[in-house]
Amino acid sequence: MISVVRRYYAYRATLTNGFYLPVSVIYMEAQGLGLAEIGFVQGVFLFGMVAGELPTGYLADYLGRRRTLALGNAVTATVMAGFVFASSTAAFTALFLLWAVAWTLRSGTSDAWLYELLAKAGLDDEFARLSGRAESVLLVVSAGAALTAGVLYTVDPALPFVANAAVAALGLPILFTLPRTGEIRDDEPTMTVRRAVSLLRSQFTRPSIGWLVVYAALFNVVFSVTRVFEQPALREVGVPVAGLGVVYAGFKLVSAAATGAAGAVQDRLGTRGVMLSLIPIFGVLYASFAVVPLLLVPAVFARRAVSQLVRPVRNEYLNDRLDDVGRATVLSGVSMVLSLASGAANVLGGRVAEGIGPVSFLAATGVAVSVAAAVLWLLTSPVRDEPTTASPSPVESTEPSPNAGEP
Repeated sequence: MISVVRRYYAYRATLTNGFYLPVSVIYMEAQGLGLAEIGFVQGVFLFGMVAGELPTGYLADYLGRRRTLALGNAVTATVMAGFVFASSTAAFTALFLLWAVAWTLRSGTSDAWLYELLAKAGLDDEFARLSGRAESVLLVVSAGAALTAGVLYTVDPALPFVANAAVAALGLPILFTLPRTGEIRDDEPTMTVRRAVSLLRSQFTRPSIGWLVVYAALFNVVFSVTRVFEQPALREVGVPVAGLGVVYAGFKLVSAAATGAAGAVQDRLGTRGVMLSLIPIFGVLYASFAVVPLLLVPAVFARRAVSQLVRPVRNEYLNDRLDDVGRATVLSGVSMVLSLASGAANVLGGRVAEGIGPVSFLAATGVAVSVAAAVLWLLTSPVRDEPTTASPSPVESTEPSPNAGEP
């Protein structure tokens, strides 16, 4: 098991976009795209993810986890190589759409593979800890790649993209050394799109899942708008443009430390404590820089750390309430909801941020979400301590189960 987990960590390292991210905008500008066109193609990516989540989650349940993850790496390598030759808005739009497909092939599927592997060994309670460590490996590799991206770009603007393509391709042989999970057996019902939609409906209407997804979507709004508007906000409080690269490398390292601590924090606070703590953390953090703008700097670092720490805890909670058949479909459905919330907030928030300034906008968003989340928690109890057997769905069985329904 130790060897398999280490290979999984190596695979996760090949998902880095560290070579690409620090130079992506200036590269597209050098190819003749203006900021409006760059914003458009990145918007295409976000909503492409929303459109692709359900079909690719279904595909993961149909093909099996390992094959789907391999397809995601292959598409990513193709996209990164395609950046070398792209020189128009149409070309970049096509690449970002394809990249959205690659991204959704991995979302949910990677976590589903790890959880099922651990569950077979009776180690499913180790999911948050091992998932957090895998994310830490990815973030550390991304930080190192980000520090070299600028140097590679000065040598040849194509080199960062070639490097990212090579790393993504390296994931293919690693993946095929990992055991299979999530394969559909001959005696199981075939997953179809209709069954996938029915599965999502049955699971999202369960209070223990549906309200947790709504609660998570609220904080995903904070995570997303902060990521989009933090650069102009940091510049507004005095951080120079030249210092942003160092700040972003620091983001990766802080996030790596946070994800590595996910299991320990969950053991100390429990899932309920981790999720509930988001309300005071973000309420206080975002209110603080409304009063003292320079407190934005530690707030954006804390935002990165908390979001990375919460993800494996949230996903373990969801995994505990799902069966193997349809697991990736439901997790991809969750990602779809979170992406929709983020996309809508980014589109609407841009105009508000222009009107009141990015610092005031982020502060107001964080406080408003914390208040809304507190009300939701009091009314619905989104994190519920209940038996972790998922209720049956049309995909799994047409017979009633003794564990069906909510307590």
